[in-house]
Amino acid sequence: MDYSMSGARKSRLGQQVRGRKPAGGESRGPGDGTTMYDPQYQQQYDIYGQPVPQQGGPQPQLFEDTSGQAYNNYGNQGYGGGVDYGYPNTRQGGQQGQQAYGAYPGNMPGPQIFQDPMVANMAMQYGQSLASQGREYMDKKIEKYVSTSQIKYYFAVDTHYVMKKLQLLLFPYTHTDWSVRYEQDTPVQPRHEVNAPDLYIPLMAVVTYILVAGLCLGLQKRFSPDVLGMQASSALVWLVLEIFIILATLYVTAIQTHIKTLDLLAFSSYKYVGMIVSLLAGLVMDSLGYYGVLAYCSLSLVVFMFRTLRWQVQGSGGTMEAYSVGNKRRLYLLLFMSGLQPLMMWWLTHHLVA
Repeated sequence: MDYSMSGARKSRLGQQVRGRKPAGGESRGPGDGTTMYDPQYQQQYDIYGQPVPQQGGPQPQLFEDTSGQAYNNYGNQGYGGGVDYGYPNTRQGGQQGQQAYGAYPGNMPGPQIFQDPMVANMAMQYGQSLASQGREYMDKKIEKYVSTSQIKYYFAVDTHYVMKKLQLLLFPYTHTDWSVRYEQDTPVQPRHEVNAPDLYIPLMAVVTYILVAGLCLGLQKRFSPDVLGMQASSALVWLVLEIFIILATLYVTAIQTHIKTLDLLAFSSYKYVGMIVSLLAGLVMDSLGYYGVLAYCSLSLVVFMFRTLRWQVQGSGGTMEAYSVGNKRRLYLLLFMSGLQPLMMWWLTHHLVA
């Protein structure tokens, strides 16, 4: 066996060592025709065959950079669908960045809070506590001047009482028993006693009078938005003035009666029922119908006031013999209070009829 190398093999070995291109079949660098022993190959690739980063050039990227995309997607899918933690998303453009601060209407997430049952229950309990505190505060303030139980007494009515009371106001001539029943020194509630005064009918009558007055002025082409306010103010002022005159008369004459201030308010306000009927008659039958119905309603109210107040002013006797004994001042007081009603009815309605 010849252990010597042939000249051709030595020549190929020398070419590989010096980095020359072999004739064929030898190991080469990846894709550029150089061998692994070539200095140029060693500068471009490492021992594992991976590209070596070049100084001054772009660094090779081993993995895909998804940090910016993930941050943008998280910001766009964050709280409210586009919050970006309070910073506008500059990568999406200026307009989208301005709108990215909040996805709720008005940039406020408030309405979503109340969808939580716990928050809704807490808010409801807090509102109920505030309402109860306010009601207690108002009750304490009102109790200083007027008792709440007394006010409730004047509004203790039902439909049957209202119908009977209206019938008594317009047709008092056939009514015989004008006394008010008592239970343990307390008058019976109006729903059980038609002769007891109430404030429900007067309140509804005042409101209806203001509306009918606006209707009358509107049909006469004299209506304006300020008319209703003027009518309400005028009715209130004259009502307060009337009650003040009656109280002053009671004080000057030193008459001791069982009548209360709220009773006076109720009896003085019953005239608005007759005023409404008179105005409606004036709309249908002009001024002639107005004056005819006004005269009848005034007479009915005088009879009602005199017979009802006789039990309030004179006492339990309620007979005219008591006045002939020497207490004529009570009789004059009754005549004054009853005769004042027709005058007030005419004064508050004559300007509303054409």
